[in-house]
Parts: sequence; C-alpha cells; structure tokens
Amino acid sequence: MKFFKVRKTRKELKEVLHYAKHIRHMHEDIADPKALEQLRSAEAAARQICRAGDLDGMESAGEAVVKACEKTAPPKRNPKIRENVEVIFVAIAAAMAIRAYFFQPFKIPTGSMQPTLYGITVQAEPTIKSDNPLARIANMVLFGERHQAIRAKTSGYLRMINGLHGLTKLDLQTDKGRTHYIVYVNDIPHKIPAALFMENQDRIRSLWGKKINKGDLLAGGGVIKSGDYILVNRIKYNFIRPKRGDIAVFDTSELTHPQVRKDNYYIKRMVGLPGETISLDPPYLLVNGQKPTDPRFDKIFNNENYDGYELGSLVDQYGRLIDPPPLIGHLGDSIKVADDEYLFFGDNTKLSLDGRYFGPVNRRQILGPAFFVCWPLDRAGFAEIIH
Repeated sequence: MKFFKVRKTRKELKEVLHYAKHIRHMHEDIADPKALEQLRSAEAAARQICRAGDLDGMESAGEAVVKACEKTAPPKRNPKIRENVEVIFVAIAAAMAIRAYFFQPFKIPTGSMQPTLYGITVQAEPTIKSDNPLARIANMVLFGERHQAIRAKTSGYLRMINGLHGLTKLDLQTDKGRTHYIVYVNDIPHKIPAALFMENQDRIRSLWGKKINKGDLLAGGGVIKSGDYILVNRIKYNFIRPKRGDIAVFDTSELTHPQVRKDNYYIKRMVGLPGETISLDPPYLLVNGQKPTDPRFDKIFNNENYDGYELGSLVDQYGRLIDPPPLIGHLGDSIKVADDEYLFFGDNTKLSLDGRYFGPVNRRQILGPAFFVCWPLDRAGFAEIIH
C-alpha cells in the first residue's frame, strides 16, 4: 500500500513543480528577486526529495513550493470576480478576432440588392398579428419589425422649391447613404426612412401648401422591417479568386464619387473581372459584348421579381443633370476593368449607386463574399436564395 501512496504523492509533487515553473516564467520579469530565488531553491529541494522517494519529505517539500509560489505571485483579491471578467474579455477578444479575420456581420441598409437581399422595408402588418406587448417584443427581436411614425416637430408648411419650367416642387433631399429622405417643415429637417417615404408619397403630396400642426403625421401607418444582417466570409478570397456573380462587400474609402461615403461598406454583385469590358443592353448585362453564362444572372434577366439591368440615371429627382454623369448612362457606354480591379452592380439598379457611377473597385478593397443571412429570422438562409 505504501508503494501506491508514494507513487501518488510523487505525481502530485510533479504537478506542483510544473505549476511552480509556470509561475516563475510568467512573473520572472516583475516578481521580487528574493521571492524568485526562494522559489528556485524550493523547486530544487523538491526534485531531490522526489528522486529519493521520501513520502513525508515529498509532502512537506510540496507545501514549501506552494508557499514560495504564493510569495512570487500573491493571490489577487476577489479571484472569482477577476476570473469571470477575464473570461468575458477573452470571449470578446475571440469574437473580435473572428469578426476581423473570418466571418464579419454587415447590415443591408438600402434596397439596392432587392429582392436577393433586403434593405429596410415597410409592410402592412407585423408577422405576429397581436396587440399583446409580448407579441410586439417578439416581432422586434425575431423579425426586426417595429411600428414607426414620423410626426411634425413644429407647425408650418412643407418647404418647396422652384423646379424646371418654373414648376414648384417639394424640397426633397436624401442623406449620403440614401437610407433616408429629408423634408423640411419651417426649415426644420425631418428624416424619413426611404422605404417609409415611398409608402407615404401620396400622404406627403397631399400636405403640399397646407398648414401642418406640430405633432401631425407626416409618414407612418406601416411596419418598418430591418434590413438583412449578413455574414461575410473574409478568408475565402485569400485562397480563391473572386468570381463573376459573387455577392461581395467592399470598402468605399478609395472611391472618389461625391455621393459615395468614404467611411462605409457597400454590398453589390460582382459583374466585371480584370481585363473585361462591361456594358448594358437593358435588361441585359454584357461582358465583352456577350451575356454572361453564370446561372446567377438568369434570375436577374428573366425572373419577374427582378427588373434587369438599367442604364445609370442622367438626372436627379429634380430633373437636374447628375454631376458627374454615370459612366454607363447611354447605350454604347462601357467600362474597361483594369488589372486587379472588379466591377460591381446592384441587383436592383433602379435604386443602386454602383459601378455604373463610380467605376471599378481595387482588389485590396474587397472584404469577401456574403454567404448567409442570419437575421431577421424569417429571411434567414443562404444569400442567393430569393426571399
């Protein structure tokens, strides 16, 4: 029986020595030199006793090593709290690493990729039709749905401006990301989500020239649904070349078009590869004069849910010429894609600020392809699925 007890004690002592070595290596640059020397002496004595097999000596040597470790690295106050905090920070660091180098989430703010991917939309009713507060919470958490109403912040009139041929028009502007329209009541701006504005155009038009009281409804009556949250594969393009038809996210920091935000990311479909010439023959995309054979373009050309590819608009909502004009705004216009560049268009070119206007994107600006919609849950699935 003594043999097994000696064997067990020796094993425990070896574990204590392993722990002591770890403590010494972790703290040798900040610990008290005297404490480090005592730890080394205790380790050396314990190893000698361990080889001799002295049962009582091994137990006392182990206790001496543990005490020397505590002097070298004194126990911290509130160890459980500190441990939990450390675990949280490690989890956050791991999540940030995954986000930065593997799979990064992005939100679709606009309708430029509809109906492949959805930006913010408006629907008549919530998914869960109930006035119960829990149902409203469930609609928000699961499906990104909420009721929203834009009311006048002050009393007055909608601001109007002179358009072409002396006609009066609503002073309607957009933010730089084109996610909101902006109208003015007594020179005070009122931002309206683009989808909500489109649903309320008749209501807003009916208010032209009429006195508006503070609190009056400008836009509302529907359910705002959040845009899709997608996951982007940030490692794929490190091993595989980008392919035509991929839905990819790219950084806009090097784009020079005045309507493109510099601190933003766009998601579009890759239509042009290095060395190719891209043009449009609505509703078709032409690559070196030919329609692409990738089946991912078939739905854009032939599916009734899509409008196909359109030429870039030459005028804005006020009828003014767009400056700078689109690179592809007329039949016969084309874009030559240089080496190490790629060209991107939205699937919904009616509402897309894309390569027709700002041209190709350098390879180093491309983060990776979108592959999965993770929220809202009723639209979850692989990015190429038509919802």
